[in-house]
Amino acid sequence: MADGARDRLFRGYGPLIGFAAIFLAVAVLVPSQQREVRVEAAGGSGSGSELSSDDASVAGATETVPGSETGLDATGASLDGTGAAGGTAGGGAGGANAKGGSNSGPPKVAGCGAAQIPGDPYSPPCVQFSGGNGGATSRGVTADKIVVSVRVGSFANGMLDALSKVANAKIPNESPQVITKTVDGLVEYFNKRFQFYGRKLEVVKWDGKGDVLKETTGGGQEGAQADALKVSQEIKAFADVSAVSPVYADALASKQVINIGVPFTSREWMTQRKPWSWSQFTDCSTVVESVASYYAIKLAGQPAALAGGDLKGQARRAMIIAPENSWYQECVRAGINILQKAGKAGDLVDSLKYQIDIPRMSDQAASLIQKLKAERITTVVCGCDPLLLTFLTAKAKEQNYQPEWVITGVALIDNDMIGQILQQDQWGRAFGVSFSGPTQAAGQGLGYRAYKSVRPDEPSVGVELIYNQLYLLAIGIQGAGPNLNPQTFEKAMFDYPRRSGPSGTWGFGPGDYTTSDDAREVFWNPSVASVQTRSPGTYQDPNGGKRFPIGQWPNTPPRSALG
Repeated sequence: MADGARDRLFRGYGPLIGFAAIFLAVAVLVPSQQREVRVEAAGGSGSGSELSSDDASVAGATETVPGSETGLDATGASLDGTGAAGGTAGGGAGGANAKGGSNSGPPKVAGCGAAQIPGDPYSPPCVQFSGGNGGATSRGVTADKIVVSVRVGSFANGMLDALSKVANAKIPNESPQVITKTVDGLVEYFNKRFQFYGRKLEVVKWDGKGDVLKETTGGGQEGAQADALKVSQEIKAFADVSAVSPVYADALASKQVINIGVPFTSREWMTQRKPWSWSQFTDCSTVVESVASYYAIKLAGQPAALAGGDLKGQARRAMIIAPENSWYQECVRAGINILQKAGKAGDLVDSLKYQIDIPRMSDQAASLIQKLKAERITTVVCGCDPLLLTFLTAKAKEQNYQPEWVITGVALIDNDMIGQILQQDQWGRAFGVSFSGPTQAAGQGLGYRAYKSVRPDEPSVGVELIYNQLYLLAIGIQGAGPNLNPQTFEKAMFDYPRRSGPSGTWGFGPGDYTTSDDAREVFWNPSVASVQTRSPGTYQDPNGGKRFPIGQWPNTPPRSALG
């Protein structure tokens, strides 16, 4: 893969790595709310829900690296010759074409028996509208616009420089202008394609006082509060789609602003801020419930068949590694509690903590590997950020330590670009859980294609992240109907029919303000080409793209490439 292409692809996840790699900044000011998890093995290859045939085709890819040409489109979206998604939903349903205002007669809303965006795997049902929309129905909502705030610094590349150096990639930061034009292009797309009842999204982009990196570790409250105050009192926004840190999301919720994007907080954190906080990222509670049930069904009480060296076939001894933050440790304890209740915790030796401190990552990794090796740990369950895991796998190779690595599906660890920068003869023994959908080919993401359908230039490399933020907002606005306010927005999100696609399963409901509550099983294969990067290394799905609810994993043995 050419350096430029590699850098662009890798840098495309800079915005997310910036807050997800500071990882699970589960700034949970309250304990995790654990739901009852029944651990039941599903027979055979599993009975989980299947994705579309397009998605499943990627899961079983078996091509090898030499001379590989993949180019698969896993999005499931159909585009016409100009790159635009299939025609506007019937009867002028598109937001840009909808008529209506405060003096246009009584509102008339009806379904039209199709998808709002034909071929889009996440599309809500289409809606037709005529008449008036009621004018101003909430703060930031008028007869002709819906004010949306974007704190541009939230999509900056954060700690990406550190990860870039480890990966030997020279990855420059994008200018704010590239990010703002991407937001503008995507807003244009949503205004054209969705039903907003005579209104259009009007985005206010601004530079805040807050420090996103400080916020992701629980600091930066003063700046975040000042920014939230600006959003509510000066910008007077209905929603903010740049709430990518718990501290900023909490500040916005306290000012009663709909906010989207907080990563990996607990279920209780989200419900205590209803109906204000929403996220495209799986909540921490679901993560630990899913990983714990996976371990209980597939690994507990079994020999470490997929370890290497003198650990192979030994009685399994597992260790959990996670950040030291008290809020994250709450989630760790919740996962251990699930195993204990199921009688499946006998393998667990202990859990280890580390500090999210970039200059000390290498030294911490060396110390952790020494402890793991001394304890003869066969199985490492790492709730880690990509930077620490990069060092861990390198130090493990130095020490000729060959454990099993359990993938937990957080902080982009289950993304091919991250998998490729890890030590391959270590990560080839990695298997576990992924909340995302199948890997997408470069240039085939839904966000990229949406942008290109309205503009000819290239969007930000973080276009998929920004697209998903806006998509969640669009779902709630369309579903709310003409009388848009926080309560009707919440009801609309709850009524949204579950959909699966490249970003996993989306669905919401009471107590569920984040996306996936199911997952796929994956393992890392360093010898197979990625459709995303065209380079060696990709995550494969042994179950043909099926997704499994918590506690219902198939009872088949896990797979790894090197085990």
